Amino acid sequence: MGTTYRYLASPTEPSEVMAWFRSLPRAPKELKAERGTVVHFEECGPLVYGPGGRLDAKASPVATILHPRIRRGALWTAGEVHFLASPLRQRYPALHKTSKAFSNWLTGHRCVHSQDKADDQFAYYLEGSIRNYDSPVFALDSGLTALEAQRYFVAEDDTESRLESICRYLRLRGVECSDA
Repeated sequence: MGTTYRYLASPTEPSEVMAWFRSLPRAPKELKAERGTVVHFEECGPLVYGPGGRLDAKASPVATILHPRIRRGALWTAGEVHFLASPLRQRYPALHKTSKAFSNWLTGHRCVHSQDKADDQFAYYLEGSIRNYDSPVFALDSGLTALEAQRYFVAEDDTESRLESICRYLRLRGVECSDA
């Protein structure tokens, strides 16, 4: 099944999430990925590759990190951390503990959206599909500062056509997006 964590942070500042992983007693090996970073916990086991030579994140002791990025000039994406190995607790007990430790660290920050939370002070600034996911969204320090400065956030996987729709109604609020 896997676990996904979502967070808001500035895409222009050093990553607090990467700093957390780097501060672990046995820091994982960092591998560049198309949209972020894969951190490999080598002490838990080797990387597993599937057909076509692609990394199998569901069978490997890794966490996949999608870093926040700027879309359309005015929108920032939420960052995501995925622990996809399954069943994590049985297959990689040490990685399961790391996932729980990350969860504890993340929940020490302000929850700005949750399906269970009635108080959504910042919901106005969360656009697209970001509010449709089960996992709560936490604001790291730079993300909270951005929300307070009225920065808009979208989900990493919102499509270009969805972003175009968002930008159309944001223009009515006085927010200008770039064309691409």
